[in-house]
Amino acid sequence: MRLFAALELDTKVIANLTELVHRLRPCGAIYWSHPQSMHLTLKYIGDWAVHRVDVLVQALQRVKVPPSLSVPLAGLGFFPNPRNPKVFWAGAENTPALRRLASSVDSELQMLGIAPEIRPYFPHLTLGRVVEGAQLDELYRSVEDLPSREFGAISPDRFVLFESTLANGGSMYRKVAEFPFTNGATPVDEPETAQPVGAGS
Repeated sequence: MRLFAALELDTKVIANLTELVHRLRPCGAIYWSHPQSMHLTLKYIGDWAVHRVDVLVQALQRVKVPPSLSVPLAGLGFFPNPRNPKVFWAGAENTPALRRLASSVDSELQMLGIAPEIRPYFPHLTLGRVVEGAQLDELYRSVEDLPSREFGAISPDRFVLFESTLANGGSMYRKVAEFPFTNGATPVDEPETAQPVGAGS
């Protein structure tokens, strides 16, 4: 199973991103993510054996979580750069509390043999993936014309271990366990209906 740890978005932020995607969708050939399934990744774990999930959950239970967390979301950009765009993203402020949380997740998982992050943590939301060879001049102009590039702030009270599976239309995400900021873990016993993440524009 392919796993990652992330923060969920709240309904107001999802509504703001839904409006953004609706406005920009006609402007460029992008495989847009569904705002309801967007998340703020703390750590991509990768392939993990099903029979060792309990060990992973135990490690994540030891993560030093903040008493509270607020992360403003603002700004738009492209990976690796606008001249060679592959991924269209919305930015998240790399607050001290968020950095500490991501670092603690990384440290605990390193104890299980998971490679630590080498690059500095760069929090973001993936809005979509650019179709190869797409011309994005209209999208660039539309981004410049946006009345605002601020999308609200999230104030999560937990982080989540997700499973990602590939499907026809993109990845599908399912919660495996939740980790409230009061410490501890809440297993998701009944498999939730996986939410579609990527779809063609």
